[in-house]
Amino acid sequence: MLKMLFGILPEFLVNRVIIAIRDSRSSGWHFRKIRRVGRGTTFENGFRVYNGHKNIGIGKDVFLVDVLLNAGDGIGSIEIGDAVTFGHRVMVLARGHEYKLHSKLRQTGITEKPIRIENGAWIGSGSIVLGGVTIGEESVVGAGSVVTKDVPARCVYAGNPARFIKKIE
Repeated sequence: MLKMLFGILPEFLVNRVIIAIRDSRSSGWHFRKIRRVGRGTTFENGFRVYNGHKNIGIGKDVFLVDVLLNAGDGIGSIEIGDAVTFGHRVMVLARGHEYKLHSKLRQTGITEKPIRIENGAWIGSGSIVLGGVTIGEESVVGAGSVVTKDVPARCVYAGNPARFIKKIE
């Protein structure tokens, strides 16, 4: 039906409009199911929660762009402070898999560890934050980083795995 309405537009443009409408509806559904969302928090298309809506708390004035959150349904959790900014395609994964080398099923069990992202942090595009990590207040995680250990307050970390770059004065 939309294609008939937009018959004069190129097909690729019509498809992009359809995808944008679908993503917007899906993002809104995920956003409304989260345990706590602070005032002034905004998200753009592509925001989604894979698991554990009830284990996620988001502070005030947080900006989420095409972010995937997976808190898990057990002891995993994701707590995001106030004024945190996420770049495009960030994944915050409190839930993961155990791995056994000599097993028929290499992904043998589920692991869940809490993640805490403190006030004013900035997580660069394409970064992955893994379970058991705290990202300190006003810290920056460089684009494309994989955070496997705690990031202290007011520091820049980047790389795979993320390493200390400098202190923010």
